[in-house]
Amino acid sequence: MRGGFVLRPIGIVRTEYSNSDVSESFDGVPGEIVIFDEYSEGLEGIEGFSHIIVIAFLDRVKASERKVLKVRPKWLARYADDPSSVPEVGVFNTRSPHRPNPIALSVVRLLKRDRNALEVKGLDLYDRTPVLDIKPYVPQDQGSDIRFPPWFNEMREKVKKEKGKDLTF
Repeated sequence: MRGGFVLRPIGIVRTEYSNSDVSESFDGVPGEIVIFDEYSEGLEGIEGFSHIIVIAFLDRVKASERKVLKVRPKWLARYADDPSSVPEVGVFNTRSPHRPNPIALSVVRLLKRDRNALEVKGLDLYDRTPVLDIKPYVPQDQGSDIRFPPWFNEMREKVKKEKGKDLTF
């Protein structure tokens, strides 16, 4: 591609939680997606959806971290008896922010809309993260016949047993 391309934020994430609280959260944190005034008309009708997809720019990921292609999933390592037993896998198998392109895709529960502010829960994005786009989460997004690799299923069972939380979709 010649000349590259330009992405402009349509809003920002707002949350009272610290970056470490967000990073260490199992279920995400509550907050808001605040859409800039010039894009607020595009929210018309969104309050009818229970969930939305937030596409964001990970503006705090350093260029050196974007070269990392294998990681040990941090949230899974936290639940392991021996964190080094969690396999190192390709970054595209994880939700790590360390990616070749610093973009995030998060599905959050939409609680309410107040003009250009969307109150949500389940955020895994830091306060003031630029939002590039939002879309409604619809049944086709879930798919059917979902499967996971053995290492993920093993950790999923540990989380369920130790934390009483099931990572089902």
